[in-house]
Amino acid sequence: MDYFAGSENILDYLILAVKNAAANTFDPDKSIFEMAKTDKYPEQITDLAESFGMMIVKLEARELLLEQTIQELQNVHQQLKQELQKKQDAASALQKERNQLEDLVRERRGEIVKSNHKLQIEILSRKRIEEEREQLIFEITEALTRMKQLKRLLPICPSCKNIRDDEGYWNNLEVYLGKHSNAEFSHGICRSCMKKLYPERYERLYGKQSDAI
Repeated sequence: MDYFAGSENILDYLILAVKNAAANTFDPDKSIFEMAKTDKYPEQITDLAESFGMMIVKLEARELLLEQTIQELQNVHQQLKQELQKKQDAASALQKERNQLEDLVRERRGEIVKSNHKLQIEILSRKRIEEEREQLIFEITEALTRMKQLKRLLPICPSCKNIRDDEGYWNNLEVYLGKHSNAEFSHGICRSCMKKLYPERYERLYGKQSDAI
């Protein structure tokens, strides 16, 4: 008996299945199992066909599992991309808020600097006003003191017109008033003294005008 008699069809099928398996394309047709159940082929051939069919089934199962795993990995990868995009968006929004905050801080710092400058100017102005006020108070106090001194009774010589001070010394009227007031003196001559001392000049200036003074 020819050992391979009648095995051409199943061998051709197995060769095709091997080629498909090598190309990672598996024929979903399971007729190889039906062919292996018939008595048409030798037992060794049918066993080989059945074993190969089981191998193809396992390869298909592994291929399906691999495809599922790849799909799951793709889904995870997509989720990671989405999460990464969310984080990038959040980081971008945070950076934008940070930039706005820095701009606001710079703006507030500029306002504070301006306010501080104005405050320093105001402080200097108030200090100057206070100094002027104190000086004015001092001058008023001094003036009041001099007025009090001038208001009191002053001993004056009826002959030379000198004034006696608190220490008992006689002072020229001009000197005394110069010390105790802000008055400054310039010299002139009244009509009566001019008529008495300089009658010719008096006559030239006033002529026969009334001597009343």
